[in-house]
Amino acid sequence: MPFLIIFSLLIYLLLSFYIAFNGWVWLNKTYQFTYKKTYFIIVFFISISFFLSRIVDFHAFTWIGSIWLIIFGYGLVLFPIINLIYFLNKKRGVKWYGIGILSFYLFVFIYGSFNMWSPVVVSYDVEIHKETELDNLKVLLVSDIHINETIGNRFVSRLIDLSKNVEPDIIFLAGDILDNSIDPYLKHNIGETLAGLTAPMGVYAVLGNHEYYGRDIPIFIEEMNQIDVQVLVDEVTYLEDLFYIVGRKDFSDRDRESIDTLTKDLNKEKPIFLIDHQPREFAEVNAAGVDLMVSGHTHKGQLFPGNLVTQAIYENHYGYYVKENLHTIVSSGFGIWGPPFRLGSRSEVVEININFVK
Repeated sequence: MPFLIIFSLLIYLLLSFYIAFNGWVWLNKTYQFTYKKTYFIIVFFISISFFLSRIVDFHAFTWIGSIWLIIFGYGLVLFPIINLIYFLNKKRGVKWYGIGILSFYLFVFIYGSFNMWSPVVVSYDVEIHKETELDNLKVLLVSDIHINETIGNRFVSRLIDLSKNVEPDIIFLAGDILDNSIDPYLKHNIGETLAGLTAPMGVYAVLGNHEYYGRDIPIFIEEMNQIDVQVLVDEVTYLEDLFYIVGRKDFSDRDRESIDTLTKDLNKEKPIFLIDHQPREFAEVNAAGVDLMVSGHTHKGQLFPGNLVTQAIYENHYGYYVKENLHTIVSSGFGIWGPPFRLGSRSEVVEININFVK
């Protein structure tokens, strides 16, 4: 394992050097930039800043590292193409190639930032053919807030405002409320802001894979309980004899119960809602009699072409999808992991208008 980590790091540094070298060629040929040693030292520290942010509690490392990850990821796609065109064109036009690359990155940073920091409400209508005293139910689905040093009280306040505009009957939090640690949540008293997320029938949450990373689950559940958020950990609640809410542990937890075990004693004539962070096991969930499954986790790829990857991996990577009797809804999430940018996706909360047909 240590060998694999070292090998991966070396590959990453070599690829980072390739990206940096392209930048150096452009600066040198276009502007006669001569501070070669200084340039490469600066780029080296920029390239490792995201890793440093995991070791040193310095928020600037996270921001610098996040921006570099964008440059690095798209650079691996763009620079080989530009290099090929450059050599086919007999090494002419280097200035304009560089300006074109910079323009592309500027677009990514501006438009990607807008998509991240301007969340929207996405609505779906669902029809469930089961008996209940309700005619309809409005659910607010929120996933992947990823509270950290970047996503704090100000952005969580946006969530509260959107929720008040929707006026849901009930709220489902589909995991990854935290990013990697509960420390920023406690440090900045974010619970005081998140407590504004309320609904007449309550707020119900499950664990996501990121809740496991910080190993703060007992503290997290206690903090949620203090703001009247009920965390369902492989648990079922029967709400006012109207419908069931099943909350599963994350798919990454090897000890989580099967959906069959969780639903075997339920009255299948009543509506059954499932909150499960990762959109998996649709066939098993459908066979267990679940009517509506809500999830997050995928972020809809967050940054293009990530959405093509998530679409290839998951049966439903985003939006509304019906599998036989099972309705599934997957949100792109309210927050982000890593770079605070979105391209090909948008930060969102989901309004689900359920009509019960008797």
